[in-house]
Amino acid sequence: MTDERNRPEEEQHNEALREEPTQKTPPEVEGGKQSPDAPSSPEEQGPSVAERLSQAEAKANENWDLYLRARADFENYQRRTERHLAASIRAGKKDLILRILAVVDDFERAIAAQADRAALVEGIQITLRKLMAALAAEGVEPIEAVGKPFDPCLHEAVAACDDPAVTVETVVDELLRGYTYEGELLRPTLARVARPNKD
Repeated sequence: MTDERNRPEEEQHNEALREEPTQKTPPEVEGGKQSPDAPSSPEEQGPSVAERLSQAEAKANENWDLYLRARADFENYQRRTERHLAASIRAGKKDLILRILAVVDDFERAIAAQADRAALVEGIQITLRKLMAALAAEGVEPIEAVGKPFDPCLHEAVAACDDPAVTVETVVDELLRGYTYEGELLRPTLARVARPNKD
């Protein structure tokens, strides 16, 4: 076997060159063409950070303008609704006042008239019926209490008595009439209540 150390230096150098691997051409320049994996140009990479920021600011400004317009429209709607509600309440009050003034007119005529007691009582009764009709038109109704079972939701007992003729607590006298307004209690009836005998 030939000793490596005795081989000429030129022959060893040539053998080393043969064993060295061939360097590959970079993919991006192989064949003189750009590889599909190579980075694309700035135009093909999409908008820059500054451009995206500018677009986001423009969109934010557009949304803010839309919000301000919607808020202004809502505030205008609220003002219109409040004015309409106030006008409706005022018109309703005027109608009620006119009906009450008609009753006041009847009272003034009854006081000014030179009539006997019977005619005066009749005039007052007619006026009372007009007033009750005006209240009924507004949803006010009297509570029918006398002869009815005592109901703490509608009646307030201010006096009581024993009565063997009743089997449950019953209103026998109305000291102050109660009223409801649109089905809700406006004021309770002040009543005297009869209680059944315990024995």
